[in-house]
Amino acid sequence: MPQEFMDDVIRIRIDTTRAVDAFLTLLAEQAAEGETRAPANPAATALWRELAPFRLVEYAYVDGGVGAIVGAFIGFPDGGLYSVEDDIPEDAVTELVKGSEHRAADLPPIYVYVVLEKPANREAIDSFLTELSSHVGHALVGVVPGSDGKLKARFYDAEGTKGVAREGDRHLDKSAVLGRFASRSQRVDGRAYACLTYAYAKQILEFASAPDRDDFVAWSRSLCDWIFGHGDDAVELGFPEAHRPAELAPVPEDDRPVIHLAAPSSFEDGAAWTGINSDAPPEDVAGARDYWAYVRRALDEARSGTAY
Repeated sequence: MPQEFMDDVIRIRIDTTRAVDAFLTLLAEQAAEGETRAPANPAATALWRELAPFRLVEYAYVDGGVGAIVGAFIGFPDGGLYSVEDDIPEDAVTELVKGSEHRAADLPPIYVYVVLEKPANREAIDSFLTELSSHVGHALVGVVPGSDGKLKARFYDAEGTKGVAREGDRHLDKSAVLGRFASRSQRVDGRAYACLTYAYAKQILEFASAPDRDDFVAWSRSLCDWIFGHGDDAVELGFPEAHRPAELAPVPEDDRPVIHLAAPSSFEDGAAWTGINSDAPPEDVAGARDYWAYVRRALDEARSGTAY
């Protein structure tokens, strides 16, 4: 049974660099709109604004799952520690931003420590931090025990969490994601589509069926892997312009030109696949070269307007 990690301090990391940068950006936007007033020490003001919500929260009522709370404290990088209920000395903030009052600089973080009467488990701490983010009005970065017992940063966002709970129909698994997209890349009559970057442009390829299209996509991936494994010189290996594998593509607009292709498995009894899904030497992939030459001819003819 995995060990359950407990902790008796809930830690919140305040990114002071981000806070100052965001406030300076806001001031610049206001100035562009004609606002001439600005604080004498913008960086300090930014930090006071960031700390204010943490000093107003009634921590004991955030979430009872963590049990009784001894107190909440704000810790500065110089070792200064103040209760959220007390006045924080002005110089605790001004010293932190000294020399960077009017610019974004790399500043050390401030921490909020919520001290618990008894240790709480990770699930209770997660719940508390999620609820606390709702109280302070923005997402939080908590520092919590990981599965190995070491402290790690974790993101908490009450609004995002509530949104996720409301969006059950959006929590798709792998098959649902691929299935939905596949349905957009196939016509009623079975024709299916892929996209291939060729001559620096995306070309839409049309196949008679989805299995044919999937066969080509898989073949193009194997080909690119084989080329990379043999020196990554596509031209030297006999596959010019073969730089990226094909991808699924939605059904194109009716006026969008497409290139009709046969699947690699149906080309010369499957010779296109010979060797490229293994570590075969260059002389053993002649069938793949022939198929790629066929693909290139179809692409070049379509680009020059000599083919439908």
